[in-house]
Amino acid sequence: MRRFLLLLALLGAIGALCASFAAAQGVGDQRREVERLEAELAALDAEAGAAAAAHNGALQRLDGLNQRIATTRREIAETERARSVAQEALERRLVAVYVREEPTLLDLLVSAGNVSDALSARELLERVAATDAGIVRNVRERRARLGELKRTLDEDRRSAEDEAEERRRRRDELAGTAARRREVLSGARAALRRLLAEERRRKEALARLRQAQNAGTFEQTERAPAGTPSTGQIFPVAGANRFSDDWLAPRGGGRLHQGIDIFAAHGTPLVAVADGTLFRVGYNGLGGWRLWLRDGSGTTYYYAHLASFSGAAREGAAVAKGTVLGFVGTSGDARGTSPHLHFEIHPGGAGPVRPFPIVVGWPRAG
Repeated sequence: MRRFLLLLALLGAIGALCASFAAAQGVGDQRREVERLEAELAALDAEAGAAAAAHNGALQRLDGLNQRIATTRREIAETERARSVAQEALERRLVAVYVREEPTLLDLLVSAGNVSDALSARELLERVAATDAGIVRNVRERRARLGELKRTLDEDRRSAEDEAEERRRRRDELAGTAARRREVLSGARAALRRLLAEERRRKEALARLRQAQNAGTFEQTERAPAGTPSTGQIFPVAGANRFSDDWLAPRGGGRLHQGIDIFAAHGTPLVAVADGTLFRVGYNGLGGWRLWLRDGSGTTYYYAHLASFSGAAREGAAVAKGTVLGFVGTSGDARGTSPHLHFEIHPGGAGPVRPFPIVVGWPRAG
């Protein structure tokens, strides 16, 4: 009987080991599938970020053309008014000449008293008439040039509108594809969690069986799931904050959000996420007080809407990770919103990528 019980225990252990091996193989396959989907989604996010940046650039070019067209229209209207005034002056001159008749040289001689004065008076009349006609001609030529410029600008605008629409379609197509891949990835991660839970239960059962047989315990260290963010950087906001995954969220003028907004109290310190060099430290209309940081690998980080810079934030300055660069604010087009940092990540200095899954794992500056 004792031998029979030992045989059952041995068979149970063998069965548990086989099940554990099969489960481990299933977990490995599912983990590789998750890694593949994560890599595919990362590439799609990068492409969608580049498409959003291209679309925003097309809208900026279209805004510039619309401003030039509006200016040209105003100039055409002003020129038309000048042409009308000059035309009226010329018509009055012609009426004076043809109704009252231009004085003959004899008339001028009689009224002037001498030949020299008569010739001067005639030349004056001719010059005045020529000047009137010249003004009309010059104004007409200017209006024609402005009209041609407007036609050219209208053609450029139509091309820019077509480009913006094409960029928008491509952006939306990539965003839709990325959204669908996220759903697939979410399902794959859920399946991986289920497999890991099942494997954990099997390991626990096997450990209990071995313990019952006084055969020791079974231990295995799980590696971190694929895609776990690196801790080589630190979080850019050194203080209490809140943020969400607002990557590619709509913004004013049809533009899309190319980064992440991290909300914090006004004046909260902002720190360098890595060792690197600062560039484009200054102000622009959209970003307000903003700067870029380039790390040793060539990846660049964009900080925008600062209230002010620290003393370390100088063009070309080398800074260490954790150096205070400035303070949370609402400068640029963030005026009137809650204080926040607009933050972007550009691997290798190329187009922006989705920041949320990256920064969520960064340690906070202490």
